[in-house]
Amino acid sequence: MVKIFIPQEISQTAYEKLKTIGDVTMYTGTDGPMPHDEILKAVKDKDILYALGEVEFDREVIMEAKPLKLVSAMHMKATFVDKKACSERKVPLCGIPNFVSKTTAEFTFALLMATAWRLPEAHEYLRNNKWTQNQSTSFLGSRLYGKTIGIVGMGAVGSGVAKRAVACDMNIIYHKRNRLSPAEEYTFGNAEYRALEDLFMESDIVVLCTSLTNDTKGLVGEELLSLMKPTSILINTSRGPILDEEALENALREKKILGAGLDVYEVEVPEENPGPRPGLFNLENVVMTPHIGSAARETRDEMAMRAVHNIERFLDGKRPFDVLNPEVYGEAASNDEVIG
Repeated sequence: MVKIFIPQEISQTAYEKLKTIGDVTMYTGTDGPMPHDEILKAVKDKDILYALGEVEFDREVIMEAKPLKLVSAMHMKATFVDKKACSERKVPLCGIPNFVSKTTAEFTFALLMATAWRLPEAHEYLRNNKWTQNQSTSFLGSRLYGKTIGIVGMGAVGSGVAKRAVACDMNIIYHKRNRLSPAEEYTFGNAEYRALEDLFMESDIVVLCTSLTNDTKGLVGEELLSLMKPTSILINTSRGPILDEEALENALREKKILGAGLDVYEVEVPEENPGPRPGLFNLENVVMTPHIGSAARETRDEMAMRAVHNIERFLDGKRPFDVLNPEVYGEAASNDEVIG
């Protein structure tokens, strides 16, 4: 049977399906990503590698898997797999379609509401027996209706956030490299285009939904944060390097903005010491989660099964659905500026 390697636990449904089509080895350690030296040993005799975002398959891994025929990633871009090495070996590298945008938009709005209404803080407030008054100013959140939300990036996720903002009677402004058509703006509650600086000045809530590219890396720093209202909130569920965490910490600590909700960070798994700047943990006006914007059970099942379906098609002698290095099939190489 074909030998398949999985470096981290995946959906049980996907795992059981894989076991019907091959001899599957899956790492089940729970204390972090599988160590690189162990990966090198595990892949030596494997035909197919199943790739996940927490585990890097660098050139050494790709070259060490001697009988390698396919790499199937549970990720849209598979930036953690050495695509060049795969292409050199004529090994197809497959990703998956964008299954996560609706889930991420839903999560983004949940994080927005939790931050505006101070829900984690409220939970601790009650747990610590601080609740002594009703209808007072002892614990106040920020309502959404009537507020202006500024969305940076109106792709699939940003558009989903806009739809949810419409339902909350919010005023929508946005910034995008290419402005939406009037019909599209009407669809999103008569959304209005703004230059980036104007968006930060006018918004009560700024939501970062843009992709990480060379142009957006470090985009939001001290200059843009200084334009925000002292009553405003910043939400980031896009990519950590878009936001300067030190500048954000200073803005929060000095009460230059009201709060922030973060799901992504400048340092993330598999890098050492992943997570936010330590100083952010000392602030009450920030809500932080461990990059779980697509971590709905149903969504992860869909993602995992798509990677399995690509493996099935390959083994059936068909071209997989989501090939990221089409040059191995004699087609033009893809060129995507997204870097994370």
